Amino acid sequence: MTKQVEITNRDGHILRGIVNIPEDGTRFPAIVNVHGFTGNKSGYKSIYTHTARFLAEHGFASVRFDLYGNGESDGEFEDMTFTGILHDIEDIINWTKTQDFANPDKIILSGQSMGGYAAATAAPIVNPYALMLMCPGAGMWFGCKDRAEAMEAQGITKADIEGLTFPTSFNHDLFNYEPFSSAEGYNGPVLLIRGTADDLVDDATCHRYESLYNGKCNYKTIEGANHNFASAFARAELDKLMLEFLTPLK
Repeated sequence: MTKQVEITNRDGHILRGIVNIPEDGTRFPAIVNVHGFTGNKSGYKSIYTHTARFLAEHGFASVRFDLYGNGESDGEFEDMTFTGILHDIEDIINWTKTQDFANPDKIILSGQSMGGYAAATAAPIVNPYALMLMCPGAGMWFGCKDRAEAMEAQGITKADIEGLTFPTSFNHDLFNYEPFSSAEGYNGPVLLIRGTADDLVDDATCHRYESLYNGKCNYKTIEGANHNFASAFARAELDKLMLEFLTPLK
């Protein structure tokens, strides 16, 4: 079953999303997925849609929202902040816990790229039952303040990202969330996945995340997969790794 849903976040803005629910049963483990930078709830080439349908076939509900300022949710891209993303994650998880399709004790947080960085940062705050990080984009933090200040020194406060307006204020806010120290304190099971051909998130970044989780992190790689797992083989391997991780958690 697929449902279009809306919630009002703590700032009074409407976030719009999709929920995929298995056909038989109630109170399923529920995966809350966080999309990447400039992305949306469907993902690159609809990968999140595919994954949600696959997981529903195996007894897991999935919750996918456009973050504030993205996709069909309220706001403009230039209004988005990293702090706001963290608040949205918490609001979405709290909403999910109240839904009759979800087991409130088994909310699993997932994210890709910037969404992985945000999910890892949110995890010590929201304490999900488990955490899945796909190529977490911690690298966007490094030099973020310097880049913003260099632009501002030239009188530039906004960048044009293929038609999306991106303000330097985002990077000033982002600077408050050093990725690895911000992720410390989460003690649940973690699945960490990277494609070996990912040119945006390197192996060293993933190993740094792995080291935070006290031996509870399964770090897996998919041979030849890029940052978006953009091949039929990569998607199939991603499905397999997720299912292997999630099934014992039912």
